[in-house]
Amino acid sequence: MTDISGSGSPQKIYDVLIVGAGPVGLATAIGLRKRGITNILVIDQASEFRKVGQVVDLLPNGLKAIKYTDSEAYEKIKETASKAHQLPVEKKSSSSPNEVKKEKPAAKKGKWIQKNLQGEITLSIPTDFESWFERYGEGRVSLSWFDLQTTLRNLLPPDIVQANHRCVHVEEEDGWVQVNTISDASTSRNPFAHWEMMPSNVNPSDSTQANQESDHQKSLYAKLVIAADGVNSTIRQLLYSKTDLRQWAQPQYSGVAAIGCFGINNIPISMIEELKAKCFQGDPFVTLHNNSIKLDSQDLEQLRLVLMRRPDNTIGYLLHASIDLDSWKDKSPSELIELGVKALKNGDFPSICTKLLRLSNPEKIIHRLYYIHPVTTPVDSQIAWSHGRIVLLGDAAHAMPPFIAQGANQGLEDAAFIATEITKLIQENSLDNKNKIADAFNKYEKVRRPFMEKVQAATMKSTPWEQKEWEDFNEILHRREFPSSFAI
Repeated sequence: MTDISGSGSPQKIYDVLIVGAGPVGLATAIGLRKRGITNILVIDQASEFRKVGQVVDLLPNGLKAIKYTDSEAYEKIKETASKAHQLPVEKKSSSSPNEVKKEKPAAKKGKWIQKNLQGEITLSIPTDFESWFERYGEGRVSLSWFDLQTTLRNLLPPDIVQANHRCVHVEEEDGWVQVNTISDASTSRNPFAHWEMMPSNVNPSDSTQANQESDHQKSLYAKLVIAADGVNSTIRQLLYSKTDLRQWAQPQYSGVAAIGCFGINNIPISMIEELKAKCFQGDPFVTLHNNSIKLDSQDLEQLRLVLMRRPDNTIGYLLHASIDLDSWKDKSPSELIELGVKALKNGDFPSICTKLLRLSNPEKIIHRLYYIHPVTTPVDSQIAWSHGRIVLLGDAAHAMPPFIAQGANQGLEDAAFIATEITKLIQENSLDNKNKIADAFNKYEKVRRPFMEKVQAATMKSTPWEQKEWEDFNEILHRREFPSSFAI
């Protein structure tokens, strides 16, 4: 920290305070430290770092961004993902000198298949690293959100990443920003971001903050504040509350919900055989959609059913459907299953699919409303991602449903860009120059926001896309190189 003197001034101030210790916030911290910026602190509202979150797919654009940010972080992420999917090695006795050592078989190149209801393949996406690398010069890896967070956190000194700091107020002063936090033992729910296994009768606006009574209150001070605190960003809500953007302070419902059950094992053999014949057709994972020309409503465009089959004949599913909030509110898991059945019937899906849903154990049902922060708004001509010394990154700026796996990847692009710009500010001794700070944050938004318009549009419109449309979009998304893609 820097000591600053003067009456009424804080005694300690950071160059950069990052709110949010998810992958985006941590990647930003790593990028700054890689470039010699060490007077930083990362805080997170979580009382401790626990195994939460689902699998994250890092695609070529995200991996290119993290490689530009820090090559060591890139290698560690690949290493973690490789270990998570490593085939078990059979231990062999070495007692026989003539025994031939068996080589580990090469990993099978998998594909995620999308089919229409006539069984025709409309989209085939590789899931291995090599296939993506051959095409775009960078690969694809999958790892859990917690493993990604842990990998990045281990690259930072432990003392600069502090949990149990819930941001409750932000105040910009003349030469710094004051961030007030509380620390407590309560665990807050985030219905905007996580899966819930309980009745859907919770009002998200009432669930964003846990008990405000705290064990400890603290004020932190920084020249710059990076809000990487996710879809339900407290800092965004505080910034927007007194502006024309106030109605976008809270996440907006995207209109699409998910209902799923990842393990149904009470399926009759006859039904399994029918699912294999009509749906899987030899593939362990398949996404079904109805691309019939008569189904031209926007609601039916979003409808798709992801099926997963394991060797033990356990079958799981994840249904995405357009469901209005009034229909969703106060529904029990059993009633949510019936909402899913109704959506499939409206989409002319075969009865075998509705039968599968009705075999779900309500106690194992997961459900989620998908939220979005629209990049385009009626007031989109103004700067929306920064105010003074504060800037929004990742889901705090442009959250969207995970339909094309770009949430984390676009956040890593934000981190790479803003780490570069803040490094320039600090190296030029411009942390007290409001105009230079504004120029840097405006440049970030001018570069990243138009591209995010394309990504968000693809996220909400790509369900009926077939192979050619996906390949055209992927060329735009993954051919870019860093930092050349940061140019205005």
